[in-house]
Amino acid sequence: MTKEHYLQLKKQVRIWFTINIIIGLIAIAGGILVIISKSRHIPFLLMAFGALTLMNQFLVTPAFNAKKEAEEEHPEWKELSTKDSKIPVEDLQKGILVSALALLIVIMGFFMFYRPLPTTDAGTEVIKTYREIQSVPESSTDKESSTFSNLTPQDVQTLQELKEDIESNTPSDSPSLDINKAKDLAEKAQQQNWLKRDK
Repeated sequence: MTKEHYLQLKKQVRIWFTINIIIGLIAIAGGILVIISKSRHIPFLLMAFGALTLMNQFLVTPAFNAKKEAEEEHPEWKELSTKDSKIPVEDLQKGILVSALALLIVIMGFFMFYRPLPTTDAGTEVIKTYREIQSVPESSTDKESSTFSNLTPQDVQTLQELKEDIESNTPSDSPSLDINKAKDLAEKAQQQNWLKRDK
């Protein structure tokens, strides 16, 4: 191996290792976001690990091993500077292609598996609606008692179960109460003007 070839390998190892670290940091940042959002983080981490392994296998490891062999034969070459050496065009193109592919895999994996947390859910809306119903004064419920005549016995039972469920703050095991029924009941209550609107 010539001194020039050794210096090219030494420069390649530095460049590819630096790019590998940068892609690794991007993968770590993406992994943290995926974990925080409670998305499927294991497939993303496997994809990122695969991308970094691909880069190591084709760029870093071959150049590092060749450099190490040359340093064993010529220990004085370790001190040489890579400032004036240039990477061959073929190796540079191969490195750019593999690095871009590894980065693309990490970015695609992030967008495939990252799902942001929802801002609100149906349970919160039902609890807010229930609290609005509870805040209506007794006198207004007496005046509007005629609107309760449209309730079926099943609606009354569902309302009662909803009230008990919210007060106990535990999930209901009853198959007759589900979140969609509660939302429908809340909408029906608003349509029949059960709720007192603040003006």
